Amino acid sequence: MEFYLSKTLNFFISPLHILYLIILIQLFTIFFTESKKLVIFFSKVFLILFLFFGYNPLSNFSLSKMEDYILPSKYPIQQLTGVVVLGGSFNLGLESKERNAVSLNGSAERLTKALEIYKKNPRLLILFSGFSGELKPQGWSESDMAKKFFLDQGVKPDNLIFENQSRNTFENIKYSKDIISNYKGTWGLITSANHMPRSFFTFKRQGLILEPISVDYKTGTSIIFWINFDISSGLSNWNIIFHELIGLAYYKVTNKI
Repeated sequence: MEFYLSKTLNFFISPLHILYLIILIQLFTIFFTESKKLVIFFSKVFLILFLFFGYNPLSNFSLSKMEDYILPSKYPIQQLTGVVVLGGSFNLGLESKERNAVSLNGSAERLTKALEIYKKNPRLLILFSGFSGELKPQGWSESDMAKKFFLDQGVKPDNLIFENQSRNTFENIKYSKDIISNYKGTWGLITSANHMPRSFFTFKRQGLILEPISVDYKTGTSIIFWINFDISSGLSNWNIIFHELIGLAYYKVTNKI
């Protein structure tokens, strides 16, 4: 139930969808009412939100704070027992199955980082956690695609563990914690930098302190130029920010973090 609720909520909090909704309301107001005040009001709302979402420095600054909230671990990767790789790096499973080729998305660094650490630490265990983020999964699951990816890259089967049930962050932790507990030693957590706070604190709430290994940064460290308007980049940034803030708030209210 939580999975479908989160998908529904994410649809409505998308900045782009918010703008579309205001346009639809505006059109309804124009064609089905005679209220000029409402037309002017929604025009102002749209303009303000458009300028807010498009003012890229603000979203870039906010996202950078989120990405830097959990500092990357300085623990020697050669001494790690294993790493947990959270799902979310693949495109649709049906096309991958039909083409017999793994299709990666913008979060592929979660996979390549694990591969990088493995090459420096051949004893490393790689626990991939994820079934599917699709509403109606078809074709290969994320674990199926991760298995093909890692094996194709030369990772030994004995170094791979797959958790093939989870569909969201909390389930990643729920189904992975017992697996991790079976192995003594220090484990790392690999996920996108913007997603690290929620995943790190959720693991911590379950009694597991993992070494954060953040990847897939969307912001840099250079000084922000505060005169810049980019609606495309702004919408993308705010979509990530809203998604994670709502997720953190929900996890806090439901005692998951």
